[in-house]
Amino acid sequence: MTPDPLTSMAIEVSVVFDAPIDAVWALVSDVERMAGLGPEHVAAAWNTTGPATGARFTGVNRRGDFEWSVPCTVTACIPRARIEWRVGDLVAPSSIWSYELEENPDGGTIVVERFRHGPGFSYVRMSIDRAPHEANAIIESRCASLRTGMEATLAAARRLLAEDGAIAG
Repeated sequence: MTPDPLTSMAIEVSVVFDAPIDAVWALVSDVERMAGLGPEHVAAAWNTTGPATGARFTGVNRRGDFEWSVPCTVTACIPRARIEWRVGDLVAPSSIWSYELEENPDGGTIVVERFRHGPGFSYVRMSIDRAPHEANAIIESRCASLRTGMEATLAAARRLLAEDGAIAG
């Protein structure tokens, strides 16, 4: 059996926010407010009350002219520390996303955003199935776009907190 080239696909971006952890938590745990801050994840709506473990929401993503909706389930929610959700099926998700927060000893809040490809259906997996000889290039390209998107999302979140007055000028 050929190993799955996506099993190790993971991205992590870490940023220090010059804002108190409570303000950062209030933003990153609000999927509706975070939607639209990056280039791909454009909308979200809670299907149940969130954020809480077991809460569900629908995310809407867009790349170019292609738009798709995905069901998401919060699988970990520790206020002021961590929120994680699985996209699609809980057992075989297409991906797992999370934000982890920690108070920075020098002030502010350390935010780590993580993406991990799951074993379930994804458009990356579909692209590789169609062109297996291009798997490495497809994965590298998607990792680069995810990293760029995560960096843009966190930069926009920092700007939003500054606009809200959570970050001292």
